[in-house]
Amino acid sequence: MIARLVICAAAIAVTAGAATAQRLPPVPVSTESPWNGDWVISPTRNTAEIKEAAADGYRFHLQPDGRIRWEIPSLREVVEGRVDGQPMSIRRLKPTSLTLSVTAEGARVLVYHVARDGKPEGEGRMTLVDQGRAWVDISQPAGRPDLAGAVIYVRPAAADR
Repeated sequence: MIARLVICAAAIAVTAGAATAQRLPPVPVSTESPWNGDWVISPTRNTAEIKEAAADGYRFHLQPDGRIRWEIPSLREVVEGRVDGQPMSIRRLKPTSLTLSVTAEGARVLVYHVARDGKPEGEGRMTLVDQGRAWVDISQPAGRPDLAGAVIYVRPAAADR
């Protein structure tokens, strides 16, 4: 019985050694954020009232280390910082006292808060849908879920369909 255990242990050791010697390639890890790139307001998934009130489009660049560049080109708005919940200055052509803080809940959800002079003004939750081809922004004035509204954004190529 002991001889069989020794033989089995030796066979396992040889097999494990052979697998280690093969040095299988590591499993690829996606570092590209599904948010990266340009997004435009969906011409078919939003009402006329929503289209009039919402930003025409966004451009995002999220890096694996948590840095973000958030742009609203139609407002010439740029925000740069980290996705860590800390306020980041919103830069526009004219100085503003607005800040934006963003946190990620996984790779497909961004939660944001807008403040003016440190006082909460608005908040929202952006969720990727449709296999990452669109996202829904549910936003509201700070602390007023009864006034929430939704806007849907898509990739520019999808807006042409």
